[in-house]
Amino acid sequence: MQIRRLILARHGQTEWNSVTRYQGKTDVPLNELGRLQAARLAARLSDWEPELFFTTPLSRARETAEIVRAGLLMEEKPSLNILGDLSEIDFGDWEGQTITEIEAAYGELFREWREDPSRVVPPGGESFPQVLDRVGRVFKVILASPAERILVVGHGGTIRAALVCLLGVPSSLVWRMRMDNCSILGIDFWKDRAMLAFFNDTAHLLVEGEEEASRLPIPD
Repeated sequence: MQIRRLILARHGQTEWNSVTRYQGKTDVPLNELGRLQAARLAARLSDWEPELFFTTPLSRARETAEIVRAGLLMEEKPSLNILGDLSEIDFGDWEGQTITEIEAAYGELFREWREDPSRVVPPGGESFPQVLDRVGRVFKVILASPAERILVVGHGGTIRAALVCLLGVPSSLVWRMRMDNCSILGIDFWKDRAMLAFFNDTAHLLVEGEEEASRLPIPD
């Protein structure tokens, strides 16, 4: 039996990312740096040849995915499938506010949420069990295919939720895992076992241009 690989990529930077402003369901587009990051990610993944490709309806992830798809060197590129359940966590009243502003206004609630999002709910937002339910559901659909190479471009919150669903990571650890814009992580599947292959790989963002990024291999 072949080992299957799922690569999860976070979207490129937005202006809100650059000032630590919570985005959630708010549809914030990529900024120029984010588009450059996406182009370097495209070069990195250009010859990986995913069989299935998924992203979210939110423009920052969808545009990142479109840039990556355009850079694939395959003769027949996979269709870009848009799945609403991959969208970012709904942060409710926290959306549009910076971390500093949220800390000032919500103090202890925000601290508890950062310690373990399963214990509290952002005011007007989505509970972490709700996030896990939809993320778990959508990855069951994605992984039902026998495809050996699957690419998903998504969001920091829901990618972390996927790690809880697929690897059994405790929810108390999700905000202790750094996940930079346009980073990639890999999960390998052998029989019924999921294994983390690599995490927060940003090597393609540390080189001068797309040609250099294209020379960087995907980790084994």
